[in-house]
Amino acid sequence: MSGLGGDSLTAEIARGGQLYDETHHVLRQLRLRERHIRYTIAGLVLIFGVVGALGLFTPSGSQGSVWRSLILGTAAATTVPTAIAVSRVHLGEMWWTKKSHVRGFNNVFVAYADIGVAVCLFVIADPRLALYFSALFAVVGSYSAHFVRAHVVYLHMAFSSAVTCTLGILAWHDGVPPVTAFSATLALLVAVNGTVTLHHGYTSDLQRTLKHQLRMANTDPLTGLLNRRGFVLATSTLLRRGQGDRFALLIADVDRFKRINDDHGHGVGDLVLQQVAEILQGAVDEPAVVARLGGDEFAIAMRLDEAAARAVAEDIRGQPIDTEDGEWATVSLGIAVGPLPRDQMSDEDATARIRRDLALADDALFSAKANRRGSYAVVLTTSTGSRPD
Repeated sequence: MSGLGGDSLTAEIARGGQLYDETHHVLRQLRLRERHIRYTIAGLVLIFGVVGALGLFTPSGSQGSVWRSLILGTAAATTVPTAIAVSRVHLGEMWWTKKSHVRGFNNVFVAYADIGVAVCLFVIADPRLALYFSALFAVVGSYSAHFVRAHVVYLHMAFSSAVTCTLGILAWHDGVPPVTAFSATLALLVAVNGTVTLHHGYTSDLQRTLKHQLRMANTDPLTGLLNRRGFVLATSTLLRRGQGDRFALLIADVDRFKRINDDHGHGVGDLVLQQVAEILQGAVDEPAVVARLGGDEFAIAMRLDEAAARAVAEDIRGQPIDTEDGEWATVSLGIAVGPLPRDQMSDEDATARIRRDLALADDALFSAKANRRGSYAVVLTTSTGSRPD
């Protein structure tokens, strides 16, 4: 059967298994407003620059040393372009996937912040003041906890801890009593690493919870199939990755389903719906999006031509459905099938195509039922999802 056989990721999304790893879908559903977070981080970067610049005028900072002043001034100056860059990244995508649309940006940013802070701390003439300023690693750690992968978080914690401990030793050698230097170093380690640990644990648990909630919101609890919302999301991915191919959308419902519920009870009706779900899933090869739209109405989205779509419909309607009372239910189907546009489809175009094809397939289903129950009808569409002239 024709389709996307080699596109394993699309197949996973079509099954719904990785629908919640598709960043576009997740952020669209969460309606994450990231602008204020983005600008806050950019503002903190600038504040880091201000702190570095103050070191130029602090008696315990550069102490008039040219090379110390040059390093602090350069580090402070680099925060301006960095803040501009941070203000333009897509933090929502980075938060969910720990990846940036600019390859490696989030990891490079953490390395820049860690190394920049460490260099400035070691440049400060007074190691006691430098030890105090090592608390700034907590801000870098907060960013790491939310926007980079766990191994980068651990590297940050190891690096910042090593710098803090080194500064504690330097402060001790500079005359700070051992107990005082040890206590200050320990307090800073707890504050910096505790912040990272708590934030990282919270954001990981929140993402798992959100993924579970999204799965619940997009899944039909009775059949385990996607619901209407999940169908539109998964099918839009199928369409956006389907350049120059054919697309078929099939709608099926159980004939005289209301009578089955009235005569046999809703328990038998539920069993019938579960049987239909199994039949639909067994009738298609990967990738195909199978969903229960509501009531006794089901849908399948497939990248198939007309002949292949008709073969699927024949397979489905030819399988009897047991009502457990000596009677057999039948399924009628409507199919809308046509080409996909050659150009990459936008999400808006994909959603509009799905809605148009759903309406056309529903009309075809009505025609099939009017002709004979347990049958199917096909309507051909253009690449925009409309009926041909």
